[in-house]
Amino acid sequence: MKQILYILNDNARRFTYARCASLYQAIQTADEIINLFIMRSDGHIRFSQEHNRGEYNIFHLPEYRDYDAVILDLNSNFSAGSNIYGAKGALYAIEAARASGKPVLSVANDIPSFYYIGIDNHAAMTSVIQYLHEEEGLTDFWFAMGPADNYENLQRTEALRDYCAAHGISCGEDRFYSESFVLKSGTHAFHTLLKSHNGCLPQAVICANDLIAMGVSSAAETLGFRIPEDFRVTGFDNINVSGYLSPSLTTVDQMCWRFGDVALNALIRKWRGETIPHNIITPTRLVLRESTGHHELSQTDVKSHAGRLIIEDFEVDDFGYAISAMQHKLPGCKTIEDICMVLTECLAALGCKGCQLVLDRELFEYVSLSGFNQQAERGLDVSGELSVDGYSDRMEIVFTWMVGRKPLFEHFHVSAKLQTEQFPGAKENHLFIPLHFMEHTVGYLSIWNCLEMIRIKCVSSVSNTFTMALRNYFIRRNLSHVNSLLSGLSMKDDLTGLYNRLGYHDLVNPLFRRQCNCGKGLGILFIDMDRLKHLNDSYDHATGDKAILSVANAILSSMPEHAIPVRYGGDEFLVFIPCEEINVIERMLDGFMKILPVEARKQGVPEPLSVSYGMILTDPSSGKTIGEYVRDADALMYEQKRAKKCQRM
Repeated sequence: MKQILYILNDNARRFTYARCASLYQAIQTADEIINLFIMRSDGHIRFSQEHNRGEYNIFHLPEYRDYDAVILDLNSNFSAGSNIYGAKGALYAIEAARASGKPVLSVANDIPSFYYIGIDNHAAMTSVIQYLHEEEGLTDFWFAMGPADNYENLQRTEALRDYCAAHGISCGEDRFYSESFVLKSGTHAFHTLLKSHNGCLPQAVICANDLIAMGVSSAAETLGFRIPEDFRVTGFDNINVSGYLSPSLTTVDQMCWRFGDVALNALIRKWRGETIPHNIITPTRLVLRESTGHHELSQTDVKSHAGRLIIEDFEVDDFGYAISAMQHKLPGCKTIEDICMVLTECLAALGCKGCQLVLDRELFEYVSLSGFNQQAERGLDVSGELSVDGYSDRMEIVFTWMVGRKPLFEHFHVSAKLQTEQFPGAKENHLFIPLHFMEHTVGYLSIWNCLEMIRIKCVSSVSNTFTMALRNYFIRRNLSHVNSLLSGLSMKDDLTGLYNRLGYHDLVNPLFRRQCNCGKGLGILFIDMDRLKHLNDSYDHATGDKAILSVANAILSSMPEHAIPVRYGGDEFLVFIPCEEINVIERMLDGFMKILPVEARKQGVPEPLSVSYGMILTDPSSGKTIGEYVRDADALMYEQKRAKKCQRM
């Protein structure tokens, strides 16, 4: 069995689906058994660096050398020249792929040491200007181009300059406009070039892609110009809808559905030990349409395409309702389990076969409210404990769902690197989506049978909605934790950190009732300091405070888990211990007596400290109140204190 790793920066492009789907279709018909693993990010130059860093972290998840081939589809966010769109994660993917020792195909981007797979941009763009020049006799052009550092754009620009130079056609900088591959770039290009040429139109505007061409056409129409009567327009990439505009756009069809066959054929040959070319070229064809005076489309073509668009619109609406339903239900979810079940309803509607949620255990590890050495700031923000480069060694599978099987919510520790054996099956496709709070990695979501999500371009909607639900859940959990801490602070004694009288009433009374209802006892230790007044009078009240703090620290250090310590009065302390035998209290007292002198020395108390105490174990069948038991322990303590006074007399 072979494993192909597909590193993808999506940006909701139609090419994404066409390439992935055509590759998977080729896998389905291949003699070789192959699984496809897609690591998908949605980083973009318009997003913040923190968000992009969190998105690109998914590229750290796989162990690249464990795969039989790597395909890098990073053209939208990595440029070999200036790397404007790139980020640390994209660079990591490139270096990890290079170090893997496996064949690497770089899609539409010529990255050193990798095989290039994609169209011959230079030849394809040459075919556009060659047709306009040789067949139509045009010599006056404007050029509306994409990002200046993008590999495909550079190749297309170079082709135009080379052809113009070879044929004596003017191609100075005043005829070029470069911005991006989006529609508004075409609008900006037309207005800018029209102004710089004093309102004089060219014979044709050649655009780097169809979106730019659509922007040029729209801007021209707004100003009252007609295409192709006033000037011609050409695009590139063959975005299907551009063929059904008015006018329809002449373009270059990249024939993306041929990508999978070409890519897989090259990999299979490489696996067999054959030599393959550095440049693996996929086919293109020049498509002539109305924007250059041609009428290639028949009424049958138009109706057929319109029908497909209508069906796709209904599909998008159906999936949109599924996502809207998820967005509607998620705010009411009280648990991770609730959130995951809502997610599965949406994924099932999208045709997915299953999913798995992996989260950083750090999100769940909040300080126990029964502890007494907790720090208040722990629980305000866990982001400092989350990874920002790759995944931590604390990752856990917290949820698994497959069609026809009962969802599992068992927690299993998994490696920081993806283990492909977790995903058995033959000729499957798996999509991995990063989950992050800005740059902080939270985990990832893996989805079986993901291509419908990519086709409908709803991966971002699902992942963003799900991430927001997770964030809101943990914020609520965090706030609840902080509120509990703040509530606890109001029940704490300022000097010692032990519970005060309010804490005694709010915590001990319910504990005593629970113990009685379960037929269990509650140990009570009453401690009173000896000669505190002597320390205050002989030295100062600061010395007395040090003595009180020494006793409190000795109690905290020696008490068993789940005990509740209380500063009952100025120099009086109570410890409540759920237990069945008096010796539990005796062991705690023995430890306390050993630690007390150590704590006193730490605090700098000038004289040895001593205490009097009384201990008692409640009887759940006695009918006595907790207050009565406290008074009994107080009486025992007082008897010991009175005996000490008699000995001193």
